[in-house]
Amino acid sequence: MKEDKSQPIHIMLASDTATSAGLAVAGFSAIKRTSRPLELWVIQEGLEPETIHALRSFWSDAAEIHFLKMMPVPWWWETEIMPLLTWARIQLGELLPDRVGRCIWLDTDVLVGRDLAELWDMPLQGNSIAMAINDKMPPEVVAYVRSIGIDPTRWHNAGVQLIDVDAWRRGSTMTELMRCKRALPPVLWFHDQDLLNKYFAGRILTLDPSWNRRDVAYSPEGQLLHFAGSPKPWEIAEDSGYKSLRAWREVYAYWGRPPGRKRKSKVRLKSASAVRRLLSIAPWLLREPRASEESVARVKA
Repeated sequence: MKEDKSQPIHIMLASDTATSAGLAVAGFSAIKRTSRPLELWVIQEGLEPETIHALRSFWSDAAEIHFLKMMPVPWWWETEIMPLLTWARIQLGELLPDRVGRCIWLDTDVLVGRDLAELWDMPLQGNSIAMAINDKMPPEVVAYVRSIGIDPTRWHNAGVQLIDVDAWRRGSTMTELMRCKRALPPVLWFHDQDLLNKYFAGRILTLDPSWNRRDVAYSPEGQLLHFAGSPKPWEIAEDSGYKSLRAWREVYAYWGRPPGRKRKSKVRLKSASAVRRLLSIAPWLLREPRASEESVARVKA
């Protein structure tokens, strides 16, 4: 890709109050480790005005900072683990202005330890998205991935992505992703990651693991550390001897603000779970009369 190096690199993140500490660290580390100007785009839900003001100050070295609101998605997609905001990334083509032709997506549990300009300049080789392989999966996850029709050896982690936003717009990708989501089981173990892998199967550029290193045993230097799973760095009181956690906490100390509380409606979560269960048995309910008719036909024969 031939890129005008005077133009900023576009970084996308999404956060609510519960992940605001991670948001601050991810954005700050990206700014400090990247050799070119960054324009930060944050899809936010429920961030307090004072938190947004503090982030603008903390990220003062960024070229520009924008806060966006995601478009509505079906409310029953929310789970106890994953808020609706996790689906924000499928809306990039619609949320970003036309002047943004590509972007780098970072989850809020990422610590940047290398120059993102290297990733930004990477040719996508005709693909619309690039991600690193999600390796070291336990047998039950391998079985699950196979069950939804994805090759476990080609299952990618969505915590860091390079995205051709122009291609997403041309292909009406958000609409197609929504259609693909409806064709998948209502209960997905890995939510948007499952959807992206399913929809883009065979069309994903595989990144080197150093762009999405999901192991706290690694040093943060020269790679992007992704603190996937639980607990998150902002939920841990000490570094436990890991350089990666120590590095994250050093940046967090500059931020100095505690994360907000998780805001969840138990009634809505229970209702969403009930809807997903109903949707999961709906195909069986629809097939049952047909099966009965076939049984009757066999008896008559």
